[in-house]
Amino acid sequence: MSNLSKTTHQLVLFLGIMVAAFAVNAQQNSHTLEFNLQKAISSFSANQNKLQGDAYGGELIFHYNVNRQARKWSSDLGIKSIDVIFNYKRMNDITRVADPMKGEFGDSYGLLGGLTFPLVNFNKVELAFTPGFGVLYAGESWYSNENPVVGSKLNFGLKAGLKLNVPINQKTWVAANLDVLHYSNGGTRVPNNGLNVVSVGLSVARAINDDVEVAKTSFEKETYSKHSFDFGINVGRRGVYQSRDGLWRTGLYGGYNYRLKSYLSLGAGVDAVYYHTVYDPNRNLETYQSKASSFDRWRVGAAIGPDLWLGNFAFMAKYGYYIHYNSLLPVKMYWTAGGKYKLNNWLALQSKIYIHQTEADYVGFGMLLTR
Repeated sequence: MSNLSKTTHQLVLFLGIMVAAFAVNAQQNSHTLEFNLQKAISSFSANQNKLQGDAYGGELIFHYNVNRQARKWSSDLGIKSIDVIFNYKRMNDITRVADPMKGEFGDSYGLLGGLTFPLVNFNKVELAFTPGFGVLYAGESWYSNENPVVGSKLNFGLKAGLKLNVPINQKTWVAANLDVLHYSNGGTRVPNNGLNVVSVGLSVARAINDDVEVAKTSFEKETYSKHSFDFGINVGRRGVYQSRDGLWRTGLYGGYNYRLKSYLSLGAGVDAVYYHTVYDPNRNLETYQSKASSFDRWRVGAAIGPDLWLGNFAFMAKYGYYIHYNSLLPVKMYWTAGGKYKLNNWLALQSKIYIHQTEADYVGFGMLLTR
């Protein structure tokens, strides 16, 4: 039996024992602290960089239970908790198959914000979806040991997972976890192929305060507008290949939004990106930007997609088609993702990444006017 098969068999057996042995009512709205021990079952990257070796680690997670003081958006979405996650992975044994080198990846440390969405609750056993986003620090990078997978030590981290929770008593749970953690620097430093780690884990969680009686919530009248217009500006930098230098961009966006729910809106608009440095074949290494290489100062595209609203904060994603892009490579489509936080009824902070297929162009930071 393979190591993966043994691990899966042990998890199933453990959960079966837990489900059969404990039939209790767990806390429904307490804040909790969770400790999760993890083992990586797969590590992979883009551009044919095959990886091998084992990684171990863990997470310390604080779950802030939103049901103690629910809002309309959290109630409509069915969110159980907002999470603060500290993630550690010992990556010392992970190497590239083509060119193995001990300690090539070092250790990684991450701080992420996340959400817990219960999906299924059967006989007090709960299956939940656990996405997260934050920052990760990598022990090694291209600039320390010429590792082409990790372009810089400071990275963005994106996590998605499934968790099966089983209560032991009123204040304690155990859980089996499966998640994938991706990190890359968004094109700030190049090369930047990105690293993905799939892990299984066993965790224990403990309530750190008492359950409370929560009266049926009567939500205040929704104050958002059904129709709104956005105008945004951001500035960001893409790295020069194998260099600490950067190529600056300014991004503009104008669009219309229609609010479908307290937590969901649909938007469409135009993206325009200004190149402070265009591609010059005579200075290839200095100006080459892969799928983002442009001969012109401007590229323009039209995009459509949703915003997921969590109070004053929103995750945004759009998929678009280029109206004008005099590119080195035949690129017609793009997509963007990011976040925005409303400071008041007309102004928001924003961060936004531009992506071609799976390749990051740049991350921009700026402001968004919305009315």
